[in-house]
Amino acid sequence: MEERKDHIKRLIKRWMENTITLEEKGELAGLLNEQTLLSDVEPGLQEMWDAQTSQHVLSERETASMIEHILSNNRPEGEIDLQAPVRRIHAMPRWGWAAAAIIIIIILGMGGLLRTINKNDAGTRRTAVHPPATEVMPAMGKVVLKLPDGQQLYLDSLHGSIVKKGALTVDSKKGSLTYKGAAGKMEYHTLTVPRGRQYELELPDGTNVWLNAASSITYPIVFGGPERLVTVSGEAYFEVAKDKSKPFRVAANDMMITVTGTHFNVNAYGDEPYFATTVLEGGVKVTRNSKTVILSPNEQSISDVTGSLSVNRNVNVDDVMAWRDRFFHFESADLPTILRELARWYDVDVAYEGVVSKERFFAIINRNSSLSAVLKALQANDVQFNINGKKLTVKSSK
Repeated sequence: MEERKDHIKRLIKRWMENTITLEEKGELAGLLNEQTLLSDVEPGLQEMWDAQTSQHVLSERETASMIEHILSNNRPEGEIDLQAPVRRIHAMPRWGWAAAAIIIIIILGMGGLLRTINKNDAGTRRTAVHPPATEVMPAMGKVVLKLPDGQQLYLDSLHGSIVKKGALTVDSKKGSLTYKGAAGKMEYHTLTVPRGRQYELELPDGTNVWLNAASSITYPIVFGGPERLVTVSGEAYFEVAKDKSKPFRVAANDMMITVTGTHFNVNAYGDEPYFATTVLEGGVKVTRNSKTVILSPNEQSISDVTGSLSVNRNVNVDDVMAWRDRFFHFESADLPTILRELARWYDVDVAYEGVVSKERFFAIINRNSSLSAVLKALQANDVQFNINGKKLTVKSSK
């Protein structure tokens, strides 16, 4: 027991120092979820807090900044501009700081738990969730490969070599599709991933692609020209095989992304308010409506419905890439943003009744959880969820 508590303390310290990995976050969540009482680990956390505060006395500005960081996940609209000078805020009790640290460390897992701090109320705020008679689990639609002649292959029931074209073979195994060899002529295949599913693809040039739910990619079975061009809808993560003589290009709606060899994520869902391209390794060029930006690692281009193109140079890559590791990861996300992602994963339609909550949420939740378990984790004030078949209704009592 003591060894486990010490390990939890180490993981929490890594979280507070912003050195924790996504896998360690999941491990921490599982460990905390096993605790019957939070008091089991509170003494150790108090010790950590005392050690921190004994080594460094926070100035009023530092204290206010720390409070602002915590409160930023639950700030009423228009209350505080993060870019504005920090306002003076009354200090919290000493244990309140450690409690705040615990509160923003979210406990994950099947049940899911999310806590937020209110400026005048450090307690937990809960939603009412009315679950269906049968739990709604992640959707299990069929992954489809469409061939040039219109034939559709349902990949979940096919294994081994499913297509042979000249020296090209297409191998299917659980959750992935691999192209090997070279085809004799140019043809295009389209891989479509339904709601609630993810899929991996290795293109003929060795580029690896991961497709998120409700996404598709169209690509040639041989890259014979001066470039390697594919078309994507939805969300996909690419690890591009290096070939400086043939730039790799991704068309997503009216946006074009050009690389030679790099790792990047494209989010181009039509129901999102903006398209985003995030670079993990290497560099990419993003072009839309004659505007162009160059991205380096840990940078993200953002383009909204007006066609504008800007760069976020402080992107949270864990948040962007959590889907590939089968997590929902939301940082200061509003309710509509979260529910759009849940709709794609659980294949539900979302309807709102009343005023939409302005709450902001921080949550990391396993994608294998049931929908009602995820909704219980979204503990907002004056919000109720009702699940009826494939319809999720969000009600506000305000």
